[in-house]
Amino acid sequence: MPTALPAEKVVTLRDGTPVRVRPIRPDDAPRLIEFHSRLSMNTTRLRFFTPMKRLSAAFADQLCTVDFKKRCAFVISSLDFDDIHAVGRYEGESRHSAEVAFVVEDSFQGKGIGTILLDRLVEHARTKGFDRLTAVVLCENLNMLTLFRESPYSPEITMQSECAFVKMNIAVPGPAVAAPKRRPRSLAPVPRLRTAEE
Repeated sequence: MPTALPAEKVVTLRDGTPVRVRPIRPDDAPRLIEFHSRLSMNTTRLRFFTPMKRLSAAFADQLCTVDFKKRCAFVISSLDFDDIHAVGRYEGESRHSAEVAFVVEDSFQGKGIGTILLDRLVEHARTKGFDRLTAVVLCENLNMLTLFRESPYSPEITMQSECAFVKMNIAVPGPAVAAPKRRPRSLAPVPRLRTAEE
């Protein structure tokens, strides 16, 4: 029996823009290629660890083919048109752990999309038996590291050379344990992160 797709949701960004959070579909491949073409080289480098000018059709098909069990992806799309502005995904590493990754269109960054996608991925991952999410992020990717640090998922971040390795506990709290609250966003500038080798 085919896996039922996760529900779509309409959410409001920090600037008041309503957008749709929906599961990725196989027919999103052309939209994903178009989305990628709008990304700056720096944004693709932070996501893929190397500048990627063009997304191939084969790679787009692969990214759009998920089972919503071990592999899952959600996109942020506009309400009027189905164009893609951001993608968040997880890939199962083991029975209880999955790795997450995000990419947000440059003009949509800073609007809370990373938080929306992380919370949606956590919500779905829990239903599939995952209790830990991991991520590998370039140390210079301060926006993504801030997202993880301010999350309510007890993040552990280890800096090694140019990369940061993130572990988050997403186990559902027991009845006697209060659900964690999202840490407030600091208004102070975020200092540059340094590795132990610097």
